[in-house]
Amino acid sequence: MAGFRVRAITLHYGKPLHEADAEDLAFRLLEAKDRVSSLFGVGVESVRITFAPAGGGFRGALEAAEDLEPGDLEGVFVNLGGYRLSGEEDVEAVVDLVERGFFVSILYGGGGWSEARLASEAFHKAASRSPDYPVHMGFNPLGDGLLTPYYPLSHAREGETIVTVALLYPNHLREAFRRDGLEGVVEAMVEAGKLALSAGREAASLLGAEGYAVDLSISPWMEETVLGLVEEIAGVRLPDPGFAWGLYMLNKAIERAASKLGPGRVTGFNEVQLPVAEDLKLKLRAAEGDTRARDLLRLAGVCLAGLDMVVLPASRDGVAGLLLEAEAYSRVKGRVVGVRVIPVEEVEPGDKVYLKRFGEVPVIPL
Repeated sequence: MAGFRVRAITLHYGKPLHEADAEDLAFRLLEAKDRVSSLFGVGVESVRITFAPAGGGFRGALEAAEDLEPGDLEGVFVNLGGYRLSGEEDVEAVVDLVERGFFVSILYGGGGWSEARLASEAFHKAASRSPDYPVHMGFNPLGDGLLTPYYPLSHAREGETIVTVALLYPNHLREAFRRDGLEGVVEAMVEAGKLALSAGREAASLLGAEGYAVDLSISPWMEETVLGLVEEIAGVRLPDPGFAWGLYMLNKAIERAASKLGPGRVTGFNEVQLPVAEDLKLKLRAAEGDTRARDLLRLAGVCLAGLDMVVLPASRDGVAGLLLEAEAYSRVKGRVVGVRVIPVEEVEPGDKVYLKRFGEVPVIPL
């Protein structure tokens, strides 16, 4: 068995949900998961289908999904694509979609505070029904679809069916760093990336997809801690000065590994990810009270994929401001800085909020 796992195999299906046989796609995707696991000796954590956007925006997506519940596709996550918000009816449609278990993303259209406040309202309204619902929604400040296996910002291009693969390998890379420094990290990424591409090619063949690619992003899952890897490289703890340097060096390693895999073989973020609710060490660090949401977002402006899985005290203008800052960082970087926040009423920094798949998550200040 490999010393790492496949985090996700995602089918980006080039048609909207209502034009697809979703149950057949899900069945074949689960078969592909089993095939990849047995053929390459690597565990596959999840399989996902991202559909091309439906016409009519969020309300069109809701109509397209009226005959399907995510539970009908047991074992498969479903993303219905990204759309712009045009008013309160769209906000209600977003909340209805995530309440039903679908993933969606909000595409920013450049409308400044008014549009950011509308997106903030969507996060707040979803969280008011359940803190678990905003987990299924993200904000894309550049407004363009992103071909990545990572949810919620995953996108499918109309008329093009592709398989993408994400890896779960922080501890594998940490061991490589301890043995051989950053050169060892690069080589370990290349090794894992090659296996991911082989897995993607096999899945694409089974699913009738036209192509395949890997997102080399380093993302955590509980004991598989990205924060531990970055702190070891940086030599300091978050949020001490020098931590961003460790992030930068790790991102440069991802760039070098991507170049070794060849043109067209990598897609998506290809950056370090620090979703608070998904990293046990980051949860502990956040609970210490020294890290604010704006601190994490500023790191994203340099070398982080986004502000992700952060539980905050409810503040409609505060969240709107974070979304606008994400746009500013995205414009400077020329890359998407995604945002997924969970704004909860009547909590204070230091409190904890329970999320179904993630356990207790500390509330951090804006």
